[in-house]
Amino acid sequence: MNWRSFTVAYSLICLLSLAATAQDKAPQKDEGKAKAKPPVKVTGYFEPVGAHELTAGTKEVKSLVIKKIVPHGTRVKKGEAIVWFDTEAVDKQVSDAENALRLAELAQQESAFDYQQFLAIQKLDRAVASRTKRDAQRAYDNFVKVDRDRNVASAEFNLKSSRASLENALEELRQLEKMYKEDELTEESEEIVLKRAKRSVEGAQFRLKSSEILTERTLTQSIPGEQETQDDTLARAMLAYDKAIRSLDLARQRRDIEVAQSKKAFAKKRTDMEALRNDRKQLVLRAPADGIVYHGKLIRGRLGEKPSGLAADVTVTNNQVLVTLVNPAALQIRVDLPETALQRVQVGGSGTATPRAFADRKLPVTVKSVSQVPQSNGKHDCVLSVKLGKQQPAVMPGMSCEVELK
Repeated sequence: MNWRSFTVAYSLICLLSLAATAQDKAPQKDEGKAKAKPPVKVTGYFEPVGAHELTAGTKEVKSLVIKKIVPHGTRVKKGEAIVWFDTEAVDKQVSDAENALRLAELAQQESAFDYQQFLAIQKLDRAVASRTKRDAQRAYDNFVKVDRDRNVASAEFNLKSSRASLENALEELRQLEKMYKEDELTEESEEIVLKRAKRSVEGAQFRLKSSEILTERTLTQSIPGEQETQDDTLARAMLAYDKAIRSLDLARQRRDIEVAQSKKAFAKKRTDMEALRNDRKQLVLRAPADGIVYHGKLIRGRLGEKPSGLAADVTVTNNQVLVTLVNPAALQIRVDLPETALQRVQVGGSGTATPRAFADRKLPVTVKSVSQVPQSNGKHDCVLSVKLGKQQPAVMPGMSCEVELK
């Protein structure tokens, strides 16, 4: 092979290598283009930041009638009246509550007097219970310490006296008989005396027998029976005292609870009365800041599907959102992010928003927050910060936009 042939062959080899390299690189370029994904496109709504939701806010008045409300979309300054409520029904409530409170106050005074009477009667009842217990204890102590032994001694003394009477009668009869035997002739009067002496002996014998029976019964029956009666009487007296004191204590506790409940109920009436009077002062809603009046409640930047219907003579509740006061200069965008885009949209990501009302505007947005927990089936809450600029007419809360996130 000469030099010319070698040069031609080398040149062909180089050309073939370059062609192969070009063929290898071409598919890679196409493959890179295939991997590029389109931006995430979602619909968003301009939402006010720090909006003020105004309700009647009354505590006692649950239902109110609108007398006047500024039109939807009105610009107001801080302190301007926005909603006026009818006062006739509330004034009647206040008047009725004031009368009820005065009656309750009179009832409270009467209850306080009754309670003092109750305490005084309780004191007397306690004294009666204590005296009854004391008397029962005294009677028992008197019997045990004195009367029982005295009754025994009395029974024994009566028996001794009966025996002595019999002995005296017998001795007197013997003396008379002895004296009259010495006389040969017994006079009629002497016989009468002897008869009387014999009758005295018989009477003394009878009384002695009765005394023996009575003494035996007294010692074996009456005194032991009296002891049992005294024991039972004292035990009953102690039980009655304990029951009386317990009943008095329970009655005092119940009455104290009733008094406390009455005071609490009265205090609540007074508090409700003051709250009702405060409600009366709140029957005009004023703007807490400068802003634009939106009737009703904005939900995630969206207006209700139907008009709020707020107007004069409409009845509303005390917790119903009547006005959302917004600052149009402080807005953010809220979107429902599909879960298929959840991995691609991260906090700090950027994109653009095009208001549907102003299709020529491209507003830069930044992902402010993304909820990992779905708020509805297949939808995640996403908040975007947006730079509005100073273009006029201005974007308003509740407007929609098309968002593209990279």
